[in-house]
Amino acid sequence: MGRSVYLRSPVRVALPLAHRLLMQDSREIDYFGQRILQIVQPLAATEDRQEMLPLLARSVANNFAADGCWIVQYLSPGVFRVAASACVSHRANSITNQLTNYPLPTAATPMLWRMPLLPDYQVMVVELCAQGQVIGGLVVATKGVEWYEEAKLVLQVVADFIGIGLLERDLQVQADISQIYPKLHYRLTQAVVENQQIDKLFEIAVADMVEGLKLNRGLVLTLKASDTSKQPAAHSETLVAAHLADDSLEISEWDRPLAEPATAPAPALVSPGATKTTTQIQIVTTIDNRKGNLLSQPLPSSFLLEESHFCKTALANAPNPTIFDGNDLGTPTDRLIFQADRLPSMVMIPLMGATSGHRQPKQPVWGWLVLQTNRSRHWHPVELNLLQCQIYQIALARIHRKALKQARNAVANRTSQVQTSLQLQAKLHDVGRKRMEKLRQANELKDEFISTIGHELRTPLTSMSLAIKMLRQVDVDPARREQYLDILDEQCQREIKLVNDLLKFQQFETRQVEYRPQRISLNQFISEQATLVADRWDDSKSLELALYLPQVSPQIDTDADSFNHIVEELLINAGKFALPNTMVEVLLTVEPERIIFQIANLSKPISDEDLPNLFDRFRRGAGITQQAIAGTGLGLSLVKSMVEHIQGTISVTSSIVQPAVAKTSFTIAIPTVLDRH
Repeated sequence: MGRSVYLRSPVRVALPLAHRLLMQDSREIDYFGQRILQIVQPLAATEDRQEMLPLLARSVANNFAADGCWIVQYLSPGVFRVAASACVSHRANSITNQLTNYPLPTAATPMLWRMPLLPDYQVMVVELCAQGQVIGGLVVATKGVEWYEEAKLVLQVVADFIGIGLLERDLQVQADISQIYPKLHYRLTQAVVENQQIDKLFEIAVADMVEGLKLNRGLVLTLKASDTSKQPAAHSETLVAAHLADDSLEISEWDRPLAEPATAPAPALVSPGATKTTTQIQIVTTIDNRKGNLLSQPLPSSFLLEESHFCKTALANAPNPTIFDGNDLGTPTDRLIFQADRLPSMVMIPLMGATSGHRQPKQPVWGWLVLQTNRSRHWHPVELNLLQCQIYQIALARIHRKALKQARNAVANRTSQVQTSLQLQAKLHDVGRKRMEKLRQANELKDEFISTIGHELRTPLTSMSLAIKMLRQVDVDPARREQYLDILDEQCQREIKLVNDLLKFQQFETRQVEYRPQRISLNQFISEQATLVADRWDDSKSLELALYLPQVSPQIDTDADSFNHIVEELLINAGKFALPNTMVEVLLTVEPERIIFQIANLSKPISDEDLPNLFDRFRRGAGITQQAIAGTGLGLSLVKSMVEHIQGTISVTSSIVQPAVAKTSFTIAIPTVLDRH
């Protein structure tokens, strides 16, 4: 007999069931017993407690000719969830997710309820009890069907069976979770202790969850914000494919900017060529245990948040898990990524940072754990708690890794700073040591200069004083008088030259020397100056002078006084330091852009330590003072200043020609075209 006849036939349901039972009509008793057994048959037909409640809901809907049936489980006073549902019409199917927004009436026996979502339906509500406690409710929505007492009595008996089944299902779920959780917790903890990477932790956790909860597929998605060029506002399959082909994200970037759990704002108008910030979703881990699962196209590595209805809904619902029952297949991107047509039941657990207390609503979401199955499934709160505990443990590991990385970076940065500071201190110490050494050397040079200048000043004065005393004698013959006068003149000129050198040195130090160029003929100028200086050389050395001058005398515009002092000072030094019975050579060479003037002699070698410092102020070579060779240490320093004054350069070399003998050459290069600036 059909279900519609059972509910609608006036012959069958005209008399109350109690009256028929009192009449001991065995046929009626058998009939109602068969109907109850037919409705509660799923309790014995399946061993899977996950499938039992949906089968019972479907059986109730079919046998009572209902458009929808919902099995509701109370979680706490005023809070309940839909544990199973069977919706025949599309309208009834659309209210499944909204049913929890309306408080159910208390009904120990079946009662009609005018449900705001279904005003034109007769909605029957009855409590589900087990072990003397109300644990839920049974809601059956019919249209155009009258509820008789017999039907209510059958519904009451069925509700008692469903209450027992709901309790058994809860106990079975808790028992299953008590067996699954230690394994999941142990494997995940072991992976954390072994310092596995975050993507490896997710792979282990998702694989264990899929296996332990007997699911078909698990995904881990992460969020990443990026700037991209503005795309046309179209949602064609071509654009979806183009966006899905973007695999530019790095899998290891777990700490990128995150999204706040709020509804995504509408896209703002952007001028052509401008950029905007978009949120990409990266597929990090995929565990799929379906056999022979061949996709029409491979999964992309990333896709855009704006193109996924499921992800936007889950983001707005965070921090709570979001459950999809397969009624909505989503966007083309969702159909490609989540395959809701093949895996209708799905839960998305938000990945959020761990906190010490209650979860903070404004805490940023950085991804989701997605679990799917190919059959209708109502996710039990105990299961959701298990999933959230596993995610929480991974979040703690992530925070620990991040803090450890930051600490290591801080230690490395601090170590680098300390090393840099130590290196800087070492350099400063070295610089200070060198400066102290230079100061010490400068003090020695100053002391030596003062001693030398004092000697150079006193020696002429002593000679002049002695000559004056001799000239005052009455009996001095004329020849001796001339000799004393020559001494006076020579020492006076020496004193004047010393004073002039000191004054010129001061002028060059303070850059108060005026450049006064005039044209001179170098052959004649050098010949005359060399002859005059050579006459003053020590006759006891028997030195010779050799001039190597070009046939055509070069003409040059230069400061004659400075050039004269340069030639004179270098020739005096050449005669002073030349070895006895040797030759002093003067070489003049003309090149296209410069004139080379060179003075060379044979002397004692100049050490490699003294050679670079030969033009320093007050610097005299090693052993010069001990050899009683006259000089102040200002001569070559003044020569270098004058060479630079006439825009030239000077250099010195000392080449060993034989043991204890070296050829010392001073080379001056003067440009033929002077820089007027």
